[in-house]
Amino acid sequence: MKAQKNLITLLLPLIVCSAFILCAAIGMLIYPDTFNKFFSSSQLVREIPPQLPHKSYYWDIQAYAEMAINPSCQAFYALWPFIIRNIFHPQNIEQAAHYFLLVATTLFFISTFLFFWVLKIGLQRLYLTFWLVLAYTLNPMAIFRVIGYTESLFATLSTFLIWVCLPQVKLNEKIKLCLIFAITFFMGLTRPVLIQIFFSTTAAILTMFTLEILQLKIYSWKNVLISIKKYRYELKMSMTMWMSALLGYSLYGSFCLQTRGDFFAPFHDQKNWGKAIGLHLELLLFPKSLLIDLLGLYLPVIILFISLILVYFKLIRSQNISLPKYRFWLNILILYPPLLICVYAFNFVRLKKRSFQDNLHQLLISKYAITLASNYIFWFSIYFTTAHSIIIFFTQDRLHSLGRYIFAVPFFFLALGYLYRCIPGKTKYHTLWWIIFISAIALVQQWINYGQDKWLG
Repeated sequence: MKAQKNLITLLLPLIVCSAFILCAAIGMLIYPDTFNKFFSSSQLVREIPPQLPHKSYYWDIQAYAEMAINPSCQAFYALWPFIIRNIFHPQNIEQAAHYFLLVATTLFFISTFLFFWVLKIGLQRLYLTFWLVLAYTLNPMAIFRVIGYTESLFATLSTFLIWVCLPQVKLNEKIKLCLIFAITFFMGLTRPVLIQIFFSTTAAILTMFTLEILQLKIYSWKNVLISIKKYRYELKMSMTMWMSALLGYSLYGSFCLQTRGDFFAPFHDQKNWGKAIGLHLELLLFPKSLLIDLLGLYLPVIILFISLILVYFKLIRSQNISLPKYRFWLNILILYPPLLICVYAFNFVRLKKRSFQDNLHQLLISKYAITLASNYIFWFSIYFTTAHSIIIFFTQDRLHSLGRYIFAVPFFFLALGYLYRCIPGKTKYHTLWWIIFISAIALVQQWINYGQDKWLG
């Protein structure tokens, strides 16, 4: 029985990877230049050369390739080109870009198996793990994990961080903290995550503290101290991440200070791309970029809100929730979350006001929601993804690249998995199946766009 279970555990991630390869193959069959571009070690010659800002052959890979050949301080971070430069020693842009792709593709397959294994440990549900990893692997932003971008390295590091922080992983506390320090340090050298890590760790701790105090129902400094004592290890993890992320950026910032005389040059370079603090309410309806960027804005916030509600009702009030029956056709509206929210909220208010109890049903909340209240890696993951949504919403006049930061790394799908554990039954999977189906079609289109040198996100 154990051997059979181990075989299934090995076969399922193989199926997931095969599904991704199938989507890529379909895209390459539809547009053969995609195959030529992906496997070519040199840039294809175009009859009509693509022109920015609409098309570009390498996009951001060109900047990383330049850094791999000649170390420099830019808005892009240093670890990814450092790896390629010291392992392969590329001599030109084309060589460097090809090596980025090779390493990224290798990391894609490694990290997919790792994430499956880690998610199975964390969720303790093989069936749920399979569908979540399939959704993670077939989403249109997954293409960035194989074409040479930092997503491949960052996703691998993120998966290791999740594993170390899982409550099921029993390691010596000092070893865990050392691993967290090392992983976060490398994450901070891979892409700009300093603000996100500060926000997510702090918000996770505050959420756990608040839920603990609400559960005690006696508000006093004594209970605050009790909560601090209970979560002292989580506090240590948070402080370790703070110091590590700060040290990671400080190392790169020192290099920028030496080469450009500006410790914060990467932030200033991003500002030159048009990033500035502002309020662009139109982005709530129109992303001015790919539609998946709008999903990246809404879905983390929606999952955070639902999680807080479920945990609160189960932990504090010990009751279920009366909600309108979720109709299957509402799944279509997931593609445009503002409309989904409006329709569901209107229906909820209408039924509550008229007391149409027959149209309301009790949403059963699993006892698992109680354990979620003190699950540090869950709160860290959902706040980490939410932080990206907040930062981009308040610093850009469009939602460019937001989908990558949310769906090309594992944190969002881990948080979604924990939320699914709180809802008994398999009806909940209908939405996930629908998302996987639409995502697979979008992934095929992404491969076609890649062959045509179009913007991918």
